[in-house]
Amino acid sequence: MTPLAGIRVVEASAFIAGPFATMIMADLGADVIKVEPPRGETYRRLGRLYGDSSLLFRGVNQNKEGVALDLKSADGMAELKRLLSQADVFLTNWRPGVAESMGLTAEAIRSDFPQLIWVRVSGYGQTGPKATSPAYDNVIHARSGAMLSTGADGDVFEANSNVADKITAMTAAQTATAALLARNTSGEGMVCDVSMVDANAYFYGGDISTGHRIPGAEADPFPARTSLGRVLFETGDGWIALVPVTGAQLRGVLEAIGHSDQWAYVKSDGAEHIWTRMVALLEPALATDSAEGWERRFTEADVPVTVVSDFETHMADEQVAHNGTYAEVADPGTGTFLQVRYPGLFGGSAVEIVRRPAPTLNPHAGPPTE
Repeated sequence: MTPLAGIRVVEASAFIAGPFATMIMADLGADVIKVEPPRGETYRRLGRLYGDSSLLFRGVNQNKEGVALDLKSADGMAELKRLLSQADVFLTNWRPGVAESMGLTAEAIRSDFPQLIWVRVSGYGQTGPKATSPAYDNVIHARSGAMLSTGADGDVFEANSNVADKITAMTAAQTATAALLARNTSGEGMVCDVSMVDANAYFYGGDISTGHRIPGAEADPFPARTSLGRVLFETGDGWIALVPVTGAQLRGVLEAIGHSDQWAYVKSDGAEHIWTRMVALLEPALATDSAEGWERRFTEADVPVTVVSDFETHMADEQVAHNGTYAEVADPGTGTFLQVRYPGLFGGSAVEIVRRPAPTLNPHAGPPTE
C-alpha cells in the first residue's frame, strides 16, 4: 500500500520544517521533487560531508528527487513553473515577502495553477508584527512558552532535537493531505499557511498550557509540572526510566522494591505528594540491583519501565528489529545508510515504496519532463 501514490510534490525549502514535511509525504508514496539553489541548501553543509551532503541533510530528505535551479533567473523560474504545472502540492518555507519578490503571489498561484495546494511554512505567519522576522527551532521553542512554563521556580527547560521544527513539519504534512482531501470535493486547490509558533501552541495545548487557559484566573502549575515529574533513576549499574501512573502500578512498584506495606503511608498526604514519597523509597532500593534486573522486576509487576538506551542499543533492540523500523539503502556518499520507515502500518503492512537516499546535488539533472 502506498497511500499517496500518484501525488506530485514540489518542495522549495531548507533546513528541517519544510524538508521533513515533504519527506513524510515521500515516505507515504508521493513523488517529491526537491528544488535547491545551484550551490545546494545550507543544511547540506551542516556537519561533516559524506559526498556532497551531511548526515543531517540525509535525515530529512530521503526518498526524494532533486533539481538545482536558480530561481533568480528567468530560466530557473520558468522551470519551477513547469514543475508546478504538473504538481499537486507546492511546499515552501521562505520568509514572508520572498515568494512575492519573485512574482509568486497567492493570487498568481491560484490563477496559474488552480488545482495546486500551496503550503507556506513560516516562523510566525504571513502577516503580523513578527511575520518577517527570522525564526529557527530554538527561537520558536523559546517563544512558545514551553521553556519556562515547564520549569520549576523559574528554571528554563530546554528541549533538544529540533522539536519545534518537527512539530511544524508534521503539521504541514497533515495540512497538505487534508487540503488534498478537500480538493477531491471542491475540485480546487488552495493556499495553506502553517506557522511554527501556531503549530507549537497547538502541540503544547494538549497538556502544559492548559493551566494558563482560564481567562482571568491564576495559573494552575500542575499540568506543566507533571511533564517534569521524576522518571529517571540510577540503579547499581545504569539508569532506568520508571513511569507508574495508576494506583495499581504504584502499588506494583512498592511490591517490587519490598515496600508493599507502605502504600497507606505513601498516599496519606494527598495525591500531590505520592510521588515524592515514592522516590524516597525508590532511590536506596534501586542501588541494590542492575538496570536490567529492575527492568525485569518492574515488568513482572506490570509497571511501565525501560533501561535507558543509547542509539546503538536502541537500533539493536529486538522489538525495533521485529518492527522493521530501520532498513539499509545504498547511498553514494556513505555506501549504505539506515533509513527510518514511516511509522504507520496500513492494513498491517508498512508503506510499499522503493527506498532511495537523499538526492545528490547535480545542477544538470532534473525530474522527468512528462
